[in-house]
Amino acid sequence: MDQNQHAGYAIHTLHRMFGRRLGMLFEEHGISQTQSWIIKYLYDHREEAVYQKDIEAFFRIARSTATGVLQCMEKQGYLTRCSVEGDARLKRLVLTEKAIAIQMAVFRILEENEQTLRQDISEEELEVFFRVTEKMKANIMHCSDNEP
Repeated sequence: MDQNQHAGYAIHTLHRMFGRRLGMLFEEHGISQTQSWIIKYLYDHREEAVYQKDIEAFFRIARSTATGVLQCMEKQGYLTRCSVEGDARLKRLVLTEKAIAIQMAVFRILEENEQTLRQDISEEELEVFFRVTEKMKANIMHCSDNEP
């Protein structure tokens, strides 16, 4: 079988191509993928009070790891730590305008990528694609459930 006919290889190749554009954006702004995930998390929860412990729990990272990443992001101007009234030990994490601008650029690139991916593909073809990928995911899950 031709290597291009392997579903896993095709998925991997498409994923890497898709990720390159985001990688260029991250490089352009000097952020890591982990920092971009934290920016996204803080953006999605911007109406809530988010603390370092929330980042640690959501990303399942150690306190020391979170401290290092968040301090770096603070130095780079992507977030600020705001004191909480009534408890000087607590510091709420708040995105800066600089980080929000990066998140908006990520959203724009994701939308552009989606439009590029769907170009010249009919609705029927997309329906088949989504049905097939759901079956593939189910196959993987079923296979994983039977392994020791």
